Amino acid sequence: MADLEKQGISAAPSSGQYGSIDAKKLHNGATEKLPLFLGQWDVSPEKLYRIGLTCYVAWFVIHRAADIAYILTVDARFPEGLGHLYPSEAQRLESVAYTREVLLCGMIHRILVFCVVLALIIFQGFARFDKALREFFAAVSTWWETSRLRRSLSYCFSPLWRCFGNVSSPCLSRPNAWWGELKDRAVNGRLATDFCNRFGFPLSFRELLLGSVYLTLLGVFFFALSSPFIYWMQTIDLKFGFANSLSVSTANFKRNVIASCFSMLIFNVPQKFVFLAVLQYRLGWVFMWVGLFVSIIYAQYNVAMIAPMLGMNMKFPTTNFAVGRGFPLVETSNKKAPWISLNRIYFPDKYSQALLQGDPSTFYTNDKSKGQLALAHRPDGHWSISGTAWFDPTAAVYAETAGAGSKAADSLREQSWSIGGDTTRMGVRSGKELRDKLFGFASERRIGIGNIFMVDGSHKDARANAFVTGAGNHSIIGLYDTLFLGQRGSDAEEEPEEDKVGELAESKSLIQHATEVVTDVDLEEEDQDKRPPRNSAPTEAMNDDEIVAILAHELAHSALKHMEQGMTAQVATSFVTFATLGWMAHSPLAAAALSLSAPVLHVGNCAYDHFVGPPLEGVIKLFTDGLTRHNEYEADAYAALISERYGTGLQTALAKLSVNSNQDPDPPYFYEALHADHPPFARRWAHIEKVKKKAYGDDKSKDEK
Repeated sequence: MADLEKQGISAAPSSGQYGSIDAKKLHNGATEKLPLFLGQWDVSPEKLYRIGLTCYVAWFVIHRAADIAYILTVDARFPEGLGHLYPSEAQRLESVAYTREVLLCGMIHRILVFCVVLALIIFQGFARFDKALREFFAAVSTWWETSRLRRSLSYCFSPLWRCFGNVSSPCLSRPNAWWGELKDRAVNGRLATDFCNRFGFPLSFRELLLGSVYLTLLGVFFFALSSPFIYWMQTIDLKFGFANSLSVSTANFKRNVIASCFSMLIFNVPQKFVFLAVLQYRLGWVFMWVGLFVSIIYAQYNVAMIAPMLGMNMKFPTTNFAVGRGFPLVETSNKKAPWISLNRIYFPDKYSQALLQGDPSTFYTNDKSKGQLALAHRPDGHWSISGTAWFDPTAAVYAETAGAGSKAADSLREQSWSIGGDTTRMGVRSGKELRDKLFGFASERRIGIGNIFMVDGSHKDARANAFVTGAGNHSIIGLYDTLFLGQRGSDAEEEPEEDKVGELAESKSLIQHATEVVTDVDLEEEDQDKRPPRNSAPTEAMNDDEIVAILAHELAHSALKHMEQGMTAQVATSFVTFATLGWMAHSPLAAAALSLSAPVLHVGNCAYDHFVGPPLEGVIKLFTDGLTRHNEYEADAYAALISERYGTGLQTALAKLSVNSNQDPDPPYFYEALHADHPPFARRWAHIEKVKKKAYGDDKSKDEK
């Protein structure tokens, strides 16, 4: 590495710059004391290596054994006496199949990642890749110094710079001298001052650049390794109808993966550069942790201000809104959206005079699904659903009521429609009634609510429901539109299972949701518009009591200060993870265990991300998930104690959510402890039932509200 320094590539700093322990001595048998949060005991590099490897393997074996045991025993049965909650036995078997496929996909993915990381550790892959990258950078630097291209560029631009210098030298002489000194210190020397040297080891600009490239390339490698499993999960969601097949496309999977890799190569390098520039100082991890702490506090107490950045742009309506259920997909003349869904929420026209009078007769969709639609009462007395002018200039009518009806929106409930048969209907919900119930409930218990938002989740996935966020007295609540949509049970007939999904075609980025899929992947491009995609909305809508019960549960988190508990836990656990990251990056002992002669910042960071971090964060997650499950039980009890009606509504809502998302209602305790941050349905139902019996006895006729 010293040779690389001479060649112009800043190598790993000497051990003296990392601390008082010489890495060479560690390789010769000396020991180092681990920091306080890892235990005050002496350990050699070889012993640390064996401990780390044992923990990593043990953690993997425990989880995979749990996966295999669960796959072999899953039956997705409700507890005795609740089997009727499944619409049919076929639905239970579908839940079993879904659970097994998800488990299998996740297990194979983790096995592959485990094998790759284990190989990198055993065969010194992290250190070898660092060495290879340094040699490549050194070769590029040597080539550039002697290349004709460099001399040609210098020859072409030197007259321009000389001319510019002659004209402006009187006024730029001092800035030029300052810039030359800064460049000399930053690029060719060390990014450091005497003050910074007291707190860590300053690295050269080139070393930071090398580190950022190193982390970016490995990030792209692991992303590419995971992309087939992302696609597999998407096809599972497609097969079971959870994704909105109209809003996302898997036809460009390969292209999207390549685009994501290029995006990471372009944008991750500067991000990692800044990250390493902070981490290079001994207390850099402390500044990162403090920054996270301040960000969490600020976000939780100013959540209303940042709500639009969280996708909450639409306040919950204070008027009636219509909900389409059971409609088949319809074909359009728009090539960009050849098929659209009518099963959406229709909001009153906010510019309509009728809205001011409390009786709107025109409604519009306001979501991200393809094709804005209008629901309007025509002069002939019929209600119709048609495309809006910007989407369909012909304003084609896709569905209309069979007979004339009242102009009042409430009349939509009794209307039959020209498509879809007897199961098609248009429901009407009162936004004002729901808001009044919620704010009244919160006011009685002195719970501050900043606002309630209707969150558009149906354009991607059919399973989201509700959440509360924010601390103090300004919490906000998000209700996903999927709570009001649905076509299972009495709302619509069951759809037959779709044929097996075709070949690999598309994926999206890792970050956010890997549940977006479509059905046209096995068709030629020119034939894709001819086949209707699956009408994907296998959910049952919630009634008002169930929605209010869900909201009561969410508000209970605010009333019981669970958000503050969560912030405290996150701050405490992140301290441990950031401290371990800082130790891995700076410790000569950790460097020696990774077969390095001295600590290398980016190698230590990468080893933490893929080797040390997963088991450490997994152990922490056992405790934080346990706390979250405890809080969920408390919130359930809080809602049930308001009234027996709320308790029952929460139970039926949880049953619908379990069936809607094909969740196993009663997984084994060991799997819940390892993976679940929410209790499963069976245990939540039993807990609420216990609270109800204790509070109200066995008299089912009691109903306070």
